[in-house]
Amino acid sequence: MNRKFVTIIAIITVSVLFLILLISSGGDAGRIHIPQDNGTHTGLPVWHPPMEGFDYQKVQATIIFSAIMMTIGAHLSFKWTSKVSKEFITYFVDGEANRTPTIEFDRLLGWYSAITSITGIVNFMVDVGKLWVTVGVLHNAVEVTILYTLHQGGKIKSTTIPAWILSYIMLAASLSFFLDWPFDALWFKMQGLVIDYVLFIQFTRMYFDTHKGFGDETQRLVDVESTSRDHSSVESDINDKPVGYFRPRYILLLVFASFFHIFGNVYVTILLYSSHAYLLFVFSYCITFPLYTYFVYLDTHTVSISPAQKHIVLPDSSKLSVIFVILLALFLSALTGKISVIYQGFH
Repeated sequence: MNRKFVTIIAIITVSVLFLILLISSGGDAGRIHIPQDNGTHTGLPVWHPPMEGFDYQKVQATIIFSAIMMTIGAHLSFKWTSKVSKEFITYFVDGEANRTPTIEFDRLLGWYSAITSITGIVNFMVDVGKLWVTVGVLHNAVEVTILYTLHQGGKIKSTTIPAWILSYIMLAASLSFFLDWPFDALWFKMQGLVIDYVLFIQFTRMYFDTHKGFGDETQRLVDVESTSRDHSSVESDINDKPVGYFRPRYILLLVFASFFHIFGNVYVTILLYSSHAYLLFVFSYCITFPLYTYFVYLDTHTVSISPAQKHIVLPDSSKLSVIFVILLALFLSALTGKISVIYQGFH
């Protein structure tokens, strides 16, 4: 069956489901009555209700630990991508067979860890709320930048992209500032969920497209037991770095990382009053970002020997595919919110 036709059918299906969900949620706004807690250090209102059995020591210890892990991960990512020999370079391949080195993407993952570590530190000081948004929105902005990078073949090529990212930051932050509780928190949560869902969908598509295109065995890069001249010819450029094989399943690190992030976010959205859910959400950062760092390590520590190459196939970036992914993420985000409302009604 024609792929374009299947995509159109999928768009129509998700659109209908999204419309039904919106209609069924029409009266939910009037039923939202969530008490608002105050921050530990500032005493200002924050974006979560009072939670029974909430242990600030556990939460703050987890926040500090995650910030330390992300800071270390950012440092290592920048170190590993500062100078990469050509034998270590992986290439993104788009639908037109254009190749782009993944170095800029790997550095973005480093910035992702660095900026998120700062948001964690600010969270520790003022808790999640309007004050936190001043830096919290930058976490989402990096995710948007990553998505733009993948959409443009692995490297931002348009001069209008920074303007779009700045516009997003201004919109996301300003509505969070000016809306009243709980709609300020609801707005920031829902748009953040959309981005997280898109990131997970795109990484998943990237893995399956790469696996379909290359399998797990055809990208073998170097035989570590070989004594042939091919191994010795690149030895001077390796600089004693670890040498291994690049396999498409390494991309699963990106899939798992984005999954743990979205899982923690969804879990705390549904179990709004659960202190255990909030702690799990915070702890998910301790898993997500080390996985991103490990991907950067593998991406920069495997060697390609001509004519073999390290390739990651980017997902289809046609307009229909983009529309479908965005609609699906919007639907999943709205569905998460709907499940949360239903859950609060029963509990």
